[in-house]
Amino acid sequence: MPRWYLLLARCLGCAVIEDTWHYFLHRLLHHKRIYKYIHKVHHEFQAPFGMEAEYAHPLETLILGTGFFIGIVLLCDHVILLWAWVTIRLMETIDVHSGYYIPLNPLNFIPFYAGSRHHDFHHMNFIGNYASTFTWWDRIFGTDSQYHAYNEKRKKLEKKTE
Repeated sequence: MPRWYLLLARCLGCAVIEDTWHYFLHRLLHHKRIYKYIHKVHHEFQAPFGMEAEYAHPLETLILGTGFFIGIVLLCDHVILLWAWVTIRLMETIDVHSGYYIPLNPLNFIPFYAGSRHHDFHHMNFIGNYASTFTWWDRIFGTDSQYHAYNEKRKKLEKKTE
């Protein structure tokens, strides 16, 4: 049985690997030549909900799902790591598709965690915010600029209504 800190570190490693895979291939699935054939199925719901996270074209499930297994193949040396990673990934996936921002959600305390607001904007706008778990790839490549502009506009409107 691996020590808790090794388990945590390897789950984090799996999350970083999956997030990197997901960002680049998710962005590719939004390319105008292939979007309507594969990824559009997942975007039938503009207001996502938890179980909708797994609603996707079979090819999308294979393409994006591969990232989930890369970390397992590289880092897994005990079945408990597999179960921990499956649990964490499912919690995260359902959270970002829940449509709710819960301030005390333990996942929100993870640095750079994308969360439901980040992914809700992706389903509303269809452009940008391609990462699954963390925000750094969107930040590095500027694919979150519309999201930040939207948040600034929303905050200004909220101040006006007060």
